[in-house]
Amino acid sequence: MFFQLLAGRTPLTVRRLAFVGPGREGFADDYLARNPQATFAGPGESVEVLVLADLDATPPRDVLSAAEAIETGGYLVAASRSGPHVAAVLAALGDGFRIAKLQVLVPGDDHFNDLAPRRDPASIDQVSDRDLLLVVQKRGAGPPPPEPLVVQSAAFAPRLMDIRTRLPAHGLRGDPELIVAYGAAPVQLLPLPPETPKILVLQRPALPSVETWRAATANSIRRGWVPVLEIDDHPALLAAVAGRKLTPADWLTYGFPHAIQTSTERLATAFSRYNPVVKVFPNAVFDLHPFPTAPAPRRVFYGALSRGRLAARVAASLGPVSEEYPEVEFVVVGDRAVFEALPTARKSFHDYLPYNAYLDLMATCAVSLSPVEGRLYEDTKSDAKFLDAAARGVVTLASPTIYAETIVHGLTGLIAHRLTDWAPLLTGALRDETARQAMARRAWDYVRAERMFAHQSADRRAWYRELWDRREELNAGVIARLPGLAQALA
Repeated sequence: MFFQLLAGRTPLTVRRLAFVGPGREGFADDYLARNPQATFAGPGESVEVLVLADLDATPPRDVLSAAEAIETGGYLVAASRSGPHVAAVLAALGDGFRIAKLQVLVPGDDHFNDLAPRRDPASIDQVSDRDLLLVVQKRGAGPPPPEPLVVQSAAFAPRLMDIRTRLPAHGLRGDPELIVAYGAAPVQLLPLPPETPKILVLQRPALPSVETWRAATANSIRRGWVPVLEIDDHPALLAAVAGRKLTPADWLTYGFPHAIQTSTERLATAFSRYNPVVKVFPNAVFDLHPFPTAPAPRRVFYGALSRGRLAARVAASLGPVSEEYPEVEFVVVGDRAVFEALPTARKSFHDYLPYNAYLDLMATCAVSLSPVEGRLYEDTKSDAKFLDAAARGVVTLASPTIYAETIVHGLTGLIAHRLTDWAPLLTGALRDETARQAMARRAWDYVRAERMFAHQSADRRAWYRELWDRREELNAGVIARLPGLAQALA
């Protein structure tokens, strides 16, 4: 729907906005799911952002009148299918506003490039029958904002990584100071002049040797890019999954990008030994559904891969749950060993699911199980599965490793310290729906208040801008860390 495109292009940092035009209810539902702490202003109130859904039906003088409600530094976000009308609106707004974005709206959930459809204001009156996005900022007395920063993201391992790849890229599209592109490997650098502000985010790049890193980094520096490594697993765990041991040489590659972004402080500590520029962006919720008020069905969810033997042992220990509640159904995604270990016939198995389908299936359950064996370095992983469950009103029953640092036992979820704890805790949660729902609500409130992507989007933009401003210093650091890079650049 068109209002979803507009919602995705509206800044996530807004606390008060107004929407004018058709589709208001749909826009509000979609936008508040992304930024639940925003409010819609009443008549006569000033706003940070004014969204005009049907610019073509609004005379330019009325656009100018409506824009008076926008605070200094705030934005007008509008959609149109008439280039000549956009040109007339821009003329009416005059010098009091500056163009932040003017582009053709191109729907896309997987791969997109918001650089390509940008339009020249001088030729906008020649565009017709195309969905146009116009974002203008109300000028103030201070200095003009910097040139937009291009953020190109490339996912080398996108499967099961939506919250670190595709979804952050989509979440940043609404920032008026950013131009975002997202795609899967192989990487084709956008054709931009070296002086254009730009960052390259590489998620788990498959660069197997020093020679490969050297060639790729030299090319990036020559073309003015600042490469950032996106990684949210400990290298030793990645090596173990691949069936090999981590070597000292493997660690050196983490010093080859200009900077690293990761998901936990423990990972940041590990990476900072090899790269001095590390930033933590905790995993977050991108889309918060309304809290479910109806009693949850007696269904139990488990979804994970490669969580070790404990998960199957936990599953095997849950016989008492089925004995007390024979109607309980277990839903398993990904781990066949857990499915086979469950001592009940009331169970279903699902292979890999797209992220939204995985969340929708989880939402049909009352409790989500997250056993973690506590192997070496597993405590560096994030609490993402708790966030998934909390955002859908599902209670998490988890191991203390990872989850005890987020979940308050009995208040926002349940922690099973011993194998013998799992069945009694699960039975109790299924028995007392009122207590279960209270825990689920407190977890949902916690996510809404502290763990939305909207809370960190401005920090991401600020950090990327800082990296660009420090590019000469960062180039020098990489040249010192990456053997042969200085010669390759000479």
